[in-house]
Amino acid sequence: MKYLNHIKLAAVLIIFSLFATSCEKDFPNPNNPTEDIIFNTKDGLFALSVGMNQYYTTTAYRQVIEAPGITTRELGVTNTFLNINDLARGGAELEGISGGITNPWVSLLRAKGMAESLIANVDNAEMATETRNSVLAYANFYKAMCLGHLIQMYEQAPIDNSADGAAEFSDRATVLSACVALLSDARDAIPNGVSDDFRASVLGPDRNLLNSINAFHSRYQLMAGNYSESITSADAVLNTGDSPSMFAYDPNNVNPVWARVNPDATDLKPQTNFGLLDPYLPEDGDGRIGFYLGDSLGFALPDAGGQAISQARGFWVASTSSLPIYLQGELMLNKAEAYARDGKLDDAVTELNKVRMKTDDPLGVNANLPAWDGDAGSQAAILEEIYKNRAIEMFLTGTRLEHSRRFHPDFNVPQDANTTNERNRNYYPYPTIERENNPNTPPDPTI
Repeated sequence: MKYLNHIKLAAVLIIFSLFATSCEKDFPNPNNPTEDIIFNTKDGLFALSVGMNQYYTTTAYRQVIEAPGITTRELGVTNTFLNINDLARGGAELEGISGGITNPWVSLLRAKGMAESLIANVDNAEMATETRNSVLAYANFYKAMCLGHLIQMYEQAPIDNSADGAAEFSDRATVLSACVALLSDARDAIPNGVSDDFRASVLGPDRNLLNSINAFHSRYQLMAGNYSESITSADAVLNTGDSPSMFAYDPNNVNPVWARVNPDATDLKPQTNFGLLDPYLPEDGDGRIGFYLGDSLGFALPDAGGQAISQARGFWVASTSSLPIYLQGELMLNKAEAYARDGKLDDAVTELNKVRMKTDDPLGVNANLPAWDGDAGSQAAILEEIYKNRAIEMFLTGTRLEHSRRFHPDFNVPQDANTTNERNRNYYPYPTIERENNPNTPPDPTI
């Protein structure tokens, strides 16, 4: 937010923080900027870009991490609030009316709607081609992130919002294909990076948009089963040697995970041992334990599982702590998994050991462990070790539900509520508000 110097943003941010999922553009307040200013000028599109980032990083991103974090035992519940306890119990009793699964849906569709408005209006304003391409790449990146998060939590999702509220849903493969296409187009739009004015006014110094695009391209290609493409995109980031890309926060726009897990927060705390059970417990001496977890804080509520909980460290020590957009360890694990699933086991172990033996991570996420001594000839054993390292390395990044389903598709998730399993849902039911307003809403998954 601090990077936009061209126009005053207060009114614009208010408008777009309330942006409806239907993308309605009715601005009755005469003191607010007109639609012409917002959608037909460079400053207006820059302002919307800033507002989209602010809404995503402070509101939507919290939901991305919190809901699946509770479902997969990363987070222990320490308050009796119904929404988070519904997620902790899961099973068939988790209903679409629950705010725990409504909030991610609404916030991600809202952020996605902002990105779609940027995409639809980028050619309306006069600006240099490099600047226009920067805005388009930025919007494509955010739309792809929102879609990817949705399809990690719900069986189907609408690729495009609809003004009449009746958006069409698409299945997982189609949504992932759309994510990949959006990111491919974004990457092609800025082969040499963003324009100077876009960086100064919107992006700021802490983010490399091209690297961020390639990192998510690697993630979604892997999820789609496109292994060589995932490796190529991971290498495109790892080989640059650039500093990490971060979501920045300030006293007025605080780190949303810190807000939920800080010492004074009463709702949630990280589970000790990352919420993992044998055989996935972290090894003694794993440096990531001390990086992410602090002192013991007792136990979660008995009705929510009663697991041991710890103080949050890592990227959640202060209200203004920055959050990584991606982790280098994820890219190494993407390569390890892609090689393993493609039968290239030696290469998979090489990449796995880069994560285990890492001592120079730019953000300090260092396991500092010896090389893996498991069965290097067993694809199943290698994948299990990769899963364990994903669960630790990528703690509280909103990805564990996806990883759990992908690595353990045959895991028997019971219909009854449970508080100790690896996961207590495969996908969430669709929110009641969507079902009541959108006739295209699919049937809920059984579990």
